[in-house]
Amino acid sequence: MNGFKRYLKPYLDLGAQRWRQFNQREKTLLSVLGGVLFIALLYFAVWQPSAQAVANAERKLEAQQQQYQWVQQAIARYKKLEGKTGQRESASGSVSQRINRAAAAQDIQIARLQPQGQDYLLTVDEVSFSDLVSFLAELEQRQQLVLTSVDIAKLNAPGQVRLRKLLVREAS
Repeated sequence: MNGFKRYLKPYLDLGAQRWRQFNQREKTLLSVLGGVLFIALLYFAVWQPSAQAVANAERKLEAQQQQYQWVQQAIARYKKLEGKTGQRESASGSVSQRINRAAAAQDIQIARLQPQGQDYLLTVDEVSFSDLVSFLAELEQRQQLVLTSVDIAKLNAPGQVRLRKLLVREAS
C-alpha cells in the first residue's frame, strides 16, 4: 500500500498545484463538469445495467409464466385422459348390457341385437348421424368394445342414417 501511495504522490501533488492555478470561474466549471461526469458514470455503470437486468428478469418471468400455463393445460389434459381411462376400467356387465347402456345414453333404439360367435350383430332402423358417431365412440372408449364391421346407409331425411350392420366384440 505504501508503494502505491509513493507512486501516486507526484501525480496528486501536480493535480493540486494545477487546481490552485485555476481562477474561480474555471474551478466552478470543472466542479460542475465533475458532477455531470459522476452522474453519467452512475447512470451508465449502475442504473442502466440494473434496469437492463430487471427487463431481462421480467422477460424470463413472462416466459416462465407461459411455460407454467402450458404445463397446467397439459396436466388438465392428462387428468382428463386419465379420467377416461378410469371410465374404461369401470366398464362392467356383459357385452349386450354395455351395448344397451351406450344406446340408452345416446337415446338410440336398437332394432336387433344378437350374438354371432364372439361378435354381436346390431342394427338400428333410423338414427341421426351425429348420435350414431357418439354411440360408436361410446362403445369403443367407455364400454371397451371393438367395432369389427360397420355398414351405414343414408336415408332420405337430412342427417338421418340406417345402421344396417354393426359387429361388436369384447376388447382383448
